[in-house]
Amino acid sequence: MVRVDTYEFDPYVMPVASNVDRFFDSYSRYLEALVADPRYQESGKTDLLFPWHATDILARDERLVELMRAGRFDSLMKNVDGETRAWAAKVMGTQG
Repeated sequence: MVRVDTYEFDPYVMPVASNVDRFFDSYSRYLEALVADPRYQESGKTDLLFPWHATDILARDERLVELMRAGRFDSLMKNVDGETRAWAAKVMGTQG
């Protein structure tokens, strides 16, 4: 599964799951982290954005990481910026 954002000046694609079940698992874990965030509890605002701040959660999807490392999403991510490439590296565990 990929996330496609066409609302940005430069549309981009981000791989977020190896299948639909893994997407729902990852997104539910993100929501759990969100509601545990004190700032969100207090004001309903957060700095935690999916998938940008869910790299640790997405990295649990071993098949997704395997597909990313194998370059299976490279053709979809050919026009991404450095920030998105750094995000992908974090998901793959190749950047701290």
